[in-house]
Parts: sequence; structure tokens; C-alpha cells
Amino acid sequence: MSPLLRFGTSGIPLTSERPGTVHGIRRARELGLDHLEMAWVNGVRMSDAAADAIASAAREHDVTLTAHAPYYVNLCGAPEIVARSRSRLEEAGRLGVRCGAQSFCFHAGFYGTLDAAEAARRVQAELEQVMATLRRKRHAIDVRAELTGKASQVGSLDEVLAWSAAVPGVLPCVDFSHRYARDLGKHNRYEDFAATLAAIEARLGRPALDRLHVHIAGIEFGPKGERRHQPLRETKFRWRELLRALKDMRVGGWVVCESPEMEDDAVRLQKAYRRMN
Repeated sequence: MSPLLRFGTSGIPLTSERPGTVHGIRRARELGLDHLEMAWVNGVRMSDAAADAIASAAREHDVTLTAHAPYYVNLCGAPEIVARSRSRLEEAGRLGVRCGAQSFCFHAGFYGTLDAAEAARRVQAELEQVMATLRRKRHAIDVRAELTGKASQVGSLDEVLAWSAAVPGVLPCVDFSHRYARDLGKHNRYEDFAATLAAIEARLGRPALDRLHVHIAGIEFGPKGERRHQPLRETKFRWRELLRALKDMRVGGWVVCESPEMEDDAVRLQKAYRRMN
């Protein structure tokens, strides 16, 4: 059997009758979606009891979970910023496991005055510490550096793959929309998407494609890269060709839709993918 991609929203669906991740999980299943990414971008604030309720709801409704760690992470910043960032990642891992999430993603930070090689070295060193802490506490979850949308942000495809190859437990979160924006409209054809997937397999092996964390959205970019997410119907990003590449290369894992139209576009992606032979 070919690996299966699950589709869901980044955050609680807009049409959820009540707030909260438990209700978001139920709404996702009502819509026919089978995944949800918990958007912890403004901080991880949750009791253990709330996390346990989320895990129970996800099992009941057969909805897989991932999480997005807070935006307030910069592993290339001043020492006090790096320490707080590392703590946020460790807490995202702990609570992610408690919720039953299989993966969480994060943005690694900014180059600032550092050259690319030094920034990448610092990120790798911090990820080694994060993974050591999670292993010591027996928190088993994928820690995924996200491919970022601006040239000022650490997180090119090469950097993300290098960290993943070097640090056990670290894997890529591939935001194909971000790569399109970061490279100012390049990487927007079937051949480009297939080449990205082939590069992941070549560096990390076939299991990385069998269990891939993917972000998709419409996106607008300017001279410095990503400006804002867009609905799929407004974008020039060729998301249908991306789905074709994911299908042809038998990619498994989770597709998280970050469109402003959330569940409408998540369902649109899922239906388009499932119609493909």
C-alpha cells in the first residue's frame, strides 16, 4: 500500500462551534479532514489535563496531530534569547508528546550579523542540546526545523537537511510555499517540487519521505521573500503541481494548510490529491 498523506488545518478550524483544540479536532473530522496542527505560535499555555483531553479526542476521532512551536525562537540570538528559545522548544516537545502529537515544527531564527555558516553551526549546537534534553526525559517526538520564507531567516533547504542529517531526532518541515517565496518565485513547477523531494530522499533516506511534515498555502512575496499567506484561489503558487509530485513520489505524512481560508483550502487540497490517480 502506498504511504498515506493526511490533510488538516494550522489551528482550530474557523467553523468550529466552540474554541479549543478538542472541539477543533471534532470539527476537523466532521469536515472529513484527518489531521490538525496545534498552532502554539504565541506561546505554549496548556495544563497537563488539557493535553490529556486533546490526546483522547484525537484518538477517538482518528485525527493525527502536529504542533507549531512559538514564533519567539531565535537560536542565533544573544545568550539569554537562545536559552529562552531552547526552553520553548523543550516545552513544545513535552506538551506535544502529552497531546499525542507526532511532530512539531519551529523557525530557527535570523542570521542577523552572522554569516550563514556560523548561524547554521549555532542552530545545530542548540538542537543537539534540545534533543539531549528530550531524550533524557523520554519525550519521543519529531523536532522539525521549518524551511523558512525569507532570506533573512535561517532555514534554507540545505540548512534544514544538514541539521536533520547531523542531529538524530531532527527532521525537516518542508514549507513548499516558503521555498517559492524565499527564492522569489522560483521552484514553482512540478520538476522543482520533485527535485526538492528527491533531495530529501538523497540526504535522509526513503523514511524521510514516508513520514514528511509539509506546509502548503497560497503566498505573496516581495524582494525580501514572504509577505503574507493567501487563499489558494488567489495565489500564483502552483499547489496542484506540488500535490502531483507528492502523489507520484508516494510521500506519506501530514499536509498542513496555512491558508487564511483554513478548512476550505485544506479540504480543497485533500480532494484534489485524492482525485489524482
